[in-house]
Amino acid sequence: MNRPIAIVTGGSSNIGWAIAQRLAERYRVVIGDVAAPSAALPAGGRYVQTDVRDAGQVQALFADAAGDGPLAAVVHSAAITQPAVPIAQMALEDWQRVIDVNLTGAFLVCRAACSAIQRPGGSIVLISSRAGKAGAAALNVGNAGAKAHYCASKAGVISLTKSLAIELAQAGVRVNAVAPGSIEGTMIPREQWEALSRRIPLGRLGTAGEIAAAVNFLCSEEAGYITGHTLDVNGGTLMD
Repeated sequence: MNRPIAIVTGGSSNIGWAIAQRLAERYRVVIGDVAAPSAALPAGGRYVQTDVRDAGQVQALFADAAGDGPLAAVVHSAAITQPAVPIAQMALEDWQRVIDVNLTGAFLVCRAACSAIQRPGGSIVLISSRAGKAGAAALNVGNAGAKAHYCASKAGVISLTKSLAIELAQAGVRVNAVAPGSIEGTMIPREQWEALSRRIPLGRLGTAGEIAAAVNFLCSEEAGYITGHTLDVNGGTLMD
């Protein structure tokens, strides 16, 4: 019997790649990303070039995946940031680019998932950030507006998660988010890891594999009574 399908946007590198690898244990994974993975895909996996800012490309990703079997899980991991700039000096195009990928991209992926994902039993997981809850304070910067575009986009992802969870609850589709803290190999320069680790209660940065494990749990039947939730994976730096 064919395994169900999982779509992972932004799945070609870092956190998205770790998620795709972990989900491949239970699903046939279709990666949608602007760039192809640099390593071999898991057995049965496929790559579809996808810019999540483009509604047509997002629809094409879902249509392509639909031919492989039932769509059981959708994970939106695609995200970008821009250099830290105070709001007063932030270029509109920099703000718009981050919002377009991180938040509008999440909307387009969720909209496509609404009609494509299996009912009941489907699971949607959006990758937010600790910065979506704590703002620039979570990024260890002095100027509160230094990455306002990124923080605002990730806060929007959390709100989108709650809204969609309510909309799809009666259909038996769960919608959750994961909010990573400081993770190795992502947007944090290696030379900052040691100093940053001293400010984390668990004493180290997290790994992409730990984010993937959280996503895998939320997609599983073990999380069958969890929806509208944002799971913090941050080493204790933010406790709600």
